[in-house]
Amino acid sequence: MDFEDIDTVVNESEEIIRECFKEFQIDEVFLSFNGGKDCTVLLDLLINVLDNIKKSNGTRKNLKIVYIRTKGPFSEIESFAQTVEDHYDVKLIVMEGEMKTTLHRILESDSKLKACFMGTRRSDPYSEDLKFMQKTDPNWPQIVRVSPLLNWSYHQIWSYILKRKVPYCSLYDRGYTSIGSIHNTSPNPALAYKDKHGSISYHPAWKLSDPSLERAGRGSKTSLNGRNQNGHTDSSTLENNVCSEKKSDIV
Repeated sequence: MDFEDIDTVVNESEEIIRECFKEFQIDEVFLSFNGGKDCTVLLDLLINVLDNIKKSNGTRKNLKIVYIRTKGPFSEIESFAQTVEDHYDVKLIVMEGEMKTTLHRILESDSKLKACFMGTRRSDPYSEDLKFMQKTDPNWPQIVRVSPLLNWSYHQIWSYILKRKVPYCSLYDRGYTSIGSIHNTSPNPALAYKDKHGSISYHPAWKLSDPSLERAGRGSKTSLNGRNQNGHTDSSTLENNVCSEKKSDIV
């Protein structure tokens, strides 16, 4: 893929992270992590900023990283969580459940917490008007949401990952572009093609040309047309959508 310029968004994000650590101590913040590409980029940025601020890579061990395990996690996400621990020399705190109730339990278990780093981008649902730092809504557990990646595009995320050789979940190599659980996630149909044997295959996530289709593989089992019981797309359903290596489908 042709890498997009990332200097501006990287500098902006690093500044937001520094501002957060001016306002809060490291034991007062945590990173919400789910194994996806966005929060992985944010983790990498956080580690780099912390190492720079403290002039030591030992500080990263004090960063609280909460892996919120979804109901029905992919085994690849579980394996990637271990990869993250090994690669960054950190320890993930594993919690399970729906986001709102899990956040409540997180804050109950650690009264020091005042802010939460999130890998949210403006293209995510209901995120267009978010600020870099703002409190959660009144009907949510009260904490400051810190969203340094708001202005990043889909392709800037992948440019950062590939240029800086950031580890990522192997599902992205197989056509997944937005990952939830095994119950609501399939490879992105926009990345499907027929290989030389006539079988349906998928380009990797970074080859998605239209970022508005990032979540095309997400939805309930009843809404994901043509999905089989394993959450993958049936080849018969794709026949009308797949063109062998159409350039308009990939970058």
